[in-house]
Amino acid sequence: MTEELKTLIELQQIDSQIISLKHTLDTIPSELKKIDGMINKFDKEFENEKKKLQDLEKKRKEKERQIEDLHEKIKKLKEKTSQIKTNKEYQALLLEISLIEDSIKKEEDNLLLMFYEIDENIKLLEKSRKEWESKKNEILQLRKDIESDAEKINNEIENLKEKRKNIVSQLPSELYEEYKELMKKHKGLAVAEVIDEICQGCFLHIPPQLYVEIKLNQTIKYCPQCGRILYYKSKDKKEEQKVSSE
Repeated sequence: MTEELKTLIELQQIDSQIISLKHTLDTIPSELKKIDGMINKFDKEFENEKKKLQDLEKKRKEKERQIEDLHEKIKKLKEKTSQIKTNKEYQALLLEISLIEDSIKKEEDNLLLMFYEIDENIKLLEKSRKEWESKKNEILQLRKDIESDAEKINNEIENLKEKRKNIVSQLPSELYEEYKELMKKHKGLAVAEVIDEICQGCFLHIPPQLYVEIKLNQTIKYCPQCGRILYYKSKDKKEEQKVSSE
């Protein structure tokens, strides 16, 4: 195999690795966005649970004020008893007090139920908080791992770019320009292997005579269908010796 062909194959391998790594890198922002979305969702759900508890506490205070107001009302009515002159007025006053006392009992029962509901919500909120903190830590760790992977990929890409510079320096400028055009035209695959007379770039059949010449790897050959630079990879030493003898 000629040195130029070896260099082109090596360059293609480097570029294929870079393309693959960049593709992986391109998916990371969407993964991070998805993770941030999960965190925001859980945060929102937890805040909703907190708000529910806050609303219950607000209603409890309002209920306690209502009961206090009713007690104050009874107090004022009882103060009026000394001013009552007739039995009819007195009975009416007692009835009003009795009705208010019934209302107080009813509201106090409601308040007890409210205390129970608040207590249950506090327990649920605490349970949710612990579960969410545990889950959030896992998600945040996953985010750190992805960011760490992104850094490793970037470093690997930079290392490959350095290797690439050295490889490119070994190619004639015209051949490299041709390689770049093929890379652009064929979306990252300029050099393709031929397997069983099939170009692995376009997967079309290679003419028999051209296939024989490609197997020699002595000159740069092109796919008659897609124009990619072609090479043949021998499977073992015996086959390599056979091809050389041909």
